[in-house]
Amino acid sequence: MLNFTLWIALPAVAVYLGVCALVFVAMHLMSAEMNAIDSDRGRSAIAAAVESLVVGLGETTADQATWTEAYINTYIEPNPAWFDSAWGATARISDAYDTAILTDMSGDILFGETSRGPVTGGLGDLFSGVPQLLARLESSVARLGDDATVSQLSRNARGVAALAAAVVHGNTGQASIPRDQRRVLWLARQLDDTMLRNVAARFQLPLPRLVEMPKPDHDSMALTDAAGAAIATIDWPPRRPGDPAFAHTAIVAVPVMLIIGVLVFVVLAAFRHSIKLRTVSEERDWYNARYDGTTGLLSRFGLEEHLAQSIPRKRTELPLAISQINVDGLQDIVGLYGREAANELLIALAQRFEAIIDGGAVLARTGPTELSLACLGEDAGDKVRGLANRILAGASDPLPVGNLKLKVGLSIGVADAPVRRDNVGNVIRMAETAVARARETGGNHTVAYDPAIEDERRRRIELQADIRRGLEAGEFDLEYQPIIDFRTQAILGVEALMRWNRRAAGPMGPGEFIPAAEASGLIDDLGMFALRRAIEEIGPLGALKISVNVSPAQLRNPTLPQTVFSTLEEWGVEASRLQLEVTESFLVSHPDRAIRLIEQLRQSGIIIALDDFGTGYSSIGYLKQFQFDRVKLDRSLVAEIDSDPVQAALVESTMIYAFAMGLAVTAEGVERREEAALLSRLGCREFQGYLFARPLRLAQLQRLLQGEQALREAS
Repeated sequence: MLNFTLWIALPAVAVYLGVCALVFVAMHLMSAEMNAIDSDRGRSAIAAAVESLVVGLGETTADQATWTEAYINTYIEPNPAWFDSAWGATARISDAYDTAILTDMSGDILFGETSRGPVTGGLGDLFSGVPQLLARLESSVARLGDDATVSQLSRNARGVAALAAAVVHGNTGQASIPRDQRRVLWLARQLDDTMLRNVAARFQLPLPRLVEMPKPDHDSMALTDAAGAAIATIDWPPRRPGDPAFAHTAIVAVPVMLIIGVLVFVVLAAFRHSIKLRTVSEERDWYNARYDGTTGLLSRFGLEEHLAQSIPRKRTELPLAISQINVDGLQDIVGLYGREAANELLIALAQRFEAIIDGGAVLARTGPTELSLACLGEDAGDKVRGLANRILAGASDPLPVGNLKLKVGLSIGVADAPVRRDNVGNVIRMAETAVARARETGGNHTVAYDPAIEDERRRRIELQADIRRGLEAGEFDLEYQPIIDFRTQAILGVEALMRWNRRAAGPMGPGEFIPAAEASGLIDDLGMFALRRAIEEIGPLGALKISVNVSPAQLRNPTLPQTVFSTLEEWGVEASRLQLEVTESFLVSHPDRAIRLIEQLRQSGIIIALDDFGTGYSSIGYLKQFQFDRVKLDRSLVAEIDSDPVQAALVESTMIYAFAMGLAVTAEGVERREEAALLSRLGCREFQGYLFARPLRLAQLQRLLQGEQALREAS
């Protein structure tokens, strides 16, 4: 008993007391850290909101100053009335800015309008830091040209405002403007309590206020103007969430510590028994780490260990071949029939593979949907490739699973290389790279490992990361290609086309970044961005139809219809103005789901078009199977139609069938008058292509529509 007290009981009590002390010290430190984190979070949120206001105003100023019409009305024929209609009216009613001022490079006001009325005199009399901003602007113009923009917080009579400046210049290649003739557009927006309330609500902060001096016990952030002078302070009461957290935790911790003290004695009494249980558990863990619980096959760790142990220690290298087999569509079986059916399918597959292998290789389950063959020896590569081909040849035979007979596809990757005991995993990773390529290229075939696959995969991963960064940085934009009524030459609608102007590497075409986005799952974010932006920008333009492409990945998203409906409702756009363009790939892989989805969208009034008809597997049978409203003939189908009788007959038969089913037809990619004339004679009315209009930015499209409206009014 004495030995137990000295060597076990007393050390256990000492450890227990030390743990109690450490717990309460840790709780105190965590409380202080929570208070500090909350304070930093509030400061970061408010700083980000202020920075967003300043940067956003700078971008708005650059847009307003870079304008050929502004250049003409400022330098060629100075027109104060135009200043008021273009800038002053916006300042009076817009949330984007509440002050618009035009000055020379000395800061003398040539035109000034605020939400409270006109202003005159010198800009420096209205805002602080103006001389420094003018100096920064002049320095930026010297470096960057007339596109330079500066922005900063400033003090004015109403308090604190964001102030931005840019040189008024054209956007169609006018020469740089001499300094003494240069005119500067200034836009300002007041930093008011409304914005601070929004920040507080968004980040769940106490209400911040603009003050001259912060309270001693409050958190605060100083604001400075371009001269570095303090112009105001944002002050808010700290929440100190750590203090109540410490009190609440202590209430729980004290009885817990007491209970733990009791348990210490119980644990000591049960110590020997726990050692026995641990031994059993370790044996079970050893088995589970090396074998798959569903199929009983070796796991990935077990396979690597088995192969490493099979290589003699005295031999430096031995050829190893791995065939990685992915069971395509296994997740769909889980969704349709449940996990139990999927497990039974895996067991049946493992039995079939073992019969084919007949002891010639090691079979393992190395992933949720992957099985692997492994073989060591001089002829390992040929043996594994032969077994993989036999397995792929037998993949077409359905497998009995309960009362079902299920058929799956197989994607196979093969790799072989000499290995040592310590680098067996390299060949497995090579096989995984090969099978990933097999899946990406359609599945149901075998791909041998090639180092170029990893290089391409690495580039694709880098591109996917760049897409994610580009989305966050707002680098993506839309252009709109008009859809023309051939008879009246009127613009019926536009198709939204994604554009990516990467700030670091320059523009990249959709043909490059869309496949990478689809492979990474980012296509859903890109597609929803395009849908929302198109509805937001084209929605206000009268009755213009809005055509947006929808990828197969978006169509697989069960929330797509609700998202589309809510976006239309948010911007007040009628569903009948929206046309969603789908391709045949989703129709081929999921025909039942496609029919239900198309019907759900059409019932709300949305137009569904079969895009790129004439490419891939597109056939007239799709027009009958799925309830489309429109068919879009691909460029490959209409190109050179006037010189190819067979092509012309194919297009004519397609159009006759479509018209007979009550479907409208749009010809895409029309570039020659002869093509358009023949298509028109065949009955096609709607056209899209370079012959009529190239993709346009929103401002270009608006000007085109204004010109069309002017022509109609003149006639």
